[in-house]
Amino acid sequence: DMSQEVHTRLLWVFEGITSYYDDLALVRAGVVSLAEYSELLAGNLTRILRTPGRLRQSLTDSSFDAWTKFYKQDENGPNAIISYYAKGAMVALALDLKLRSESEITLDDVMRECWQRFYLDDPRGMPESGLEDVVADLTGKDWTAFFDQTLRSTTDFDLTDLLATVGIHYEVRVPTSADDNGGQHQQPPYGVFAGFRLDPRQSSKVALVLNDSPASRAGLSAGDTVVAVNGRKTDKQGIDATLRAARPGDALDIHVFRYDALIQVTLTLAEPLADIVSLRIGDDETSEVIERRQRWLHASRWTDRHAP
Repeated sequence: DMSQEVHTRLLWVFEGITSYYDDLALVRAGVVSLAEYSELLAGNLTRILRTPGRLRQSLTDSSFDAWTKFYKQDENGPNAIISYYAKGAMVALALDLKLRSESEITLDDVMRECWQRFYLDDPRGMPESGLEDVVADLTGKDWTAFFDQTLRSTTDFDLTDLLATVGIHYEVRVPTSADDNGGQHQQPPYGVFAGFRLDPRQSSKVALVLNDSPASRAGLSAGDTVVAVNGRKTDKQGIDATLRAARPGDALDIHVFRYDALIQVTLTLAEPLADIVSLRIGDDETSEVIERRQRWLHASRWTDRHAP
């Protein structure tokens, strides 16, 4: 009923799995290379890692609360919630790789069975436990622990071992610039952590202040416009240069406009956080790993199995 809120804990399925296939389909269609795909994945994984709300809201709660939280976000949203699009895509990736490494089933098979079971056989749609039931039925295994951790918990789960099954190596590093959104970068990393992010569309406007960060403790707020640092007029490039030259423990006197009021805060910089994901494609993998990667990226196992 599109005239009112319709709550479900499955938006991570309907939107997150779609987001996973958005990028994977580009590889399978030959539009992007493996290297380009790894950059897309790294960007999505970075967005999740840089969202503190992932530690406060589970994926199923994010789905259920879409009407009241996700689509009614304020500037504190990233501190309180997680996107069922972004994290849903990460869970889909984890599920697909785990299926491929531990069974003869893939996420492609799961989606085809969902189409058959919840549309062709019974068009009333997928029940809340539908996808989990399909995974268990097709594999003959209990997946409760996996889904409890990825869907109903707020703790991080590690993709390192799963990505390694297809010869992709997961690495976390510190940012190299204010615009570093993940992937491979050649610039030297920041040596400090300030705890605020600038709006990419507006030169020196603060878009986000992370909870329990130097910026938060200093009293900086989302919406502030930074106009001077240490008594000198600045902009986005100037702020970036200041942070790049600074060291942990340095105190910055920052002047901001908050609405029409000029405010000064003192921000003491901390040690840098490693919250940027880079994915490296292994070049010395075993033939088994390379074959599994090819089947994943090109869906050859399905073609071989179902081709007339």
